Amino acid sequence: MEKLRFPKKPLLQRLKLIIKLRSALMTSFSAKLILFILIFLFDINLVLSKEYASEIFFKIRTETNSEAKSIGSYSKGCLAGAEYLPNHSLHYEALKPSRNRFWGHPNLISYIKNTSKEVFETHGNGLILGDLSMPRGGPMPYGHKSHQTGLDVDIFYERKPDLAMNRFELETFKPRSVLSPNQREINEDLWSDYHYDLLKIATKDDRVTRIFVNPLIKKELCVMAEEKNDMDWLKKMRPWAGHYNHFHVRLSCPKNSELCINQADVNNSSGCGSELDFWMKKDKLFESNSTKIRKWMLLSDLPKSCRKISME
Repeated sequence: MEKLRFPKKPLLQRLKLIIKLRSALMTSFSAKLILFILIFLFDINLVLSKEYASEIFFKIRTETNSEAKSIGSYSKGCLAGAEYLPNHSLHYEALKPSRNRFWGHPNLISYIKNTSKEVFETHGNGLILGDLSMPRGGPMPYGHKSHQTGLDVDIFYERKPDLAMNRFELETFKPRSVLSPNQREINEDLWSDYHYDLLKIATKDDRVTRIFVNPLIKKELCVMAEEKNDMDWLKKMRPWAGHYNHFHVRLSCPKNSELCINQADVNNSSGCGSELDFWMKKDKLFESNSTKIRKWMLLSDLPKSCRKISME
């Protein structure tokens, strides 16, 4: 039988090449280290980009050690260099401290302190606060679609008690709605001139771009303001479903936050006409779709800077 013959030269050349490559890889430790780091970073980014953003930001308990900046839009963004708002003050109480949602851009913190002080000096009582943002902003796992850039705060209509609230009271207190039980009119037993003044004080700061209130409350404000010939400030009061036991204050983007996205300016009118009529035709004015969280929002859906903030 004839022997099979293989060309020796190509085989030898391949063998020598393999030996050289193997030798180079074995001796080049730095090259292997760089390759390992690149693969590791790629894997981390790939995993993070496929995680829900709300779960990532919810687990972070501290702020970043950097300059304060709001990034992205109110419902798709994050926050760098947040400032913490203490739970207790002579001028306010902040509910549900266990949520860790009392972080904001310094503009928001100063707004809260200044506004609550003015309300206290004018009416003799402080404010009860709801959520601001999480330590680095971002989407929340429940409760809000916005509040992501440290520029939103919920303020309840009820007055702060004279005595400081203890931890149990802060966690369990349930502010009352100012609407009637049938949710179709104002509860006149609870509503007063105080609430009118409270909302007007809340709009005075130039940084306030809009305040969301229930459409029925907006309607009541329109009636009262017309009687007082005091319509100018109402343009910032925007009707929105829900918001029956609190109002939602939103500030404009800070000047040094170049990646922050403002909402369009409000119309230069009282908003007591066709816009309010549109809302009044709705069947359910006490339910707000804005509290239904989009769990599908991934970290990769947020501005690129938010990934870095989530990893610092």
